[in-house]
Amino acid sequence: MCEFIINIASTILGGILLTLILFLLNEYVFRKKNFTGEWDVELTTHQTDYKKYQHMKLYYRVHILQKGNELTGSGEKLKEILSDGKEMTYSEKSTVAINGYYERKYLGKSRIYLSLIEKGAKREYRTFYVLEISNKSKLKGEFSSTAANSKGEVTLIRHNNF
Repeated sequence: MCEFIINIASTILGGILLTLILFLLNEYVFRKKNFTGEWDVELTTHQTDYKKYQHMKLYYRVHILQKGNELTGSGEKLKEILSDGKEMTYSEKSTVAINGYYERKYLGKSRIYLSLIEKGAKREYRTFYVLEISNKSKLKGEFSSTAANSKGEVTLIRHNNF
């Protein structure tokens, strides 16, 4: 009977110890990254149905709020630079609504998926980003947009921490 009680107590103690170790690993070694803050976004168009947009660069400033793995936010287009070097800035900003999530992986590369809806002067555009974490202040990846059926690369650089 005494051996039985010792086995039960050691099993419970082992479970508590394992739970504590996993908690500490999750909180201090494999910490969840925080993406809440202000980000500068640069898109470079590589493929498009509209030749004028080929190699165009677009610049946005966005604000992202993270709740768990869910990401939401908003932003606005700041300027665009066409392939011929002509720069357009916006006095009336195009606004952007953002929804997405953070796919946290322990053994592989974690990714961020963002869906953006931009209210342009003539119509709404939808853009999708798939981003990998370069470091805590930089995200890089690809985008696909309904604006002239364009695709290319996107970089987000943290402008401000919260």
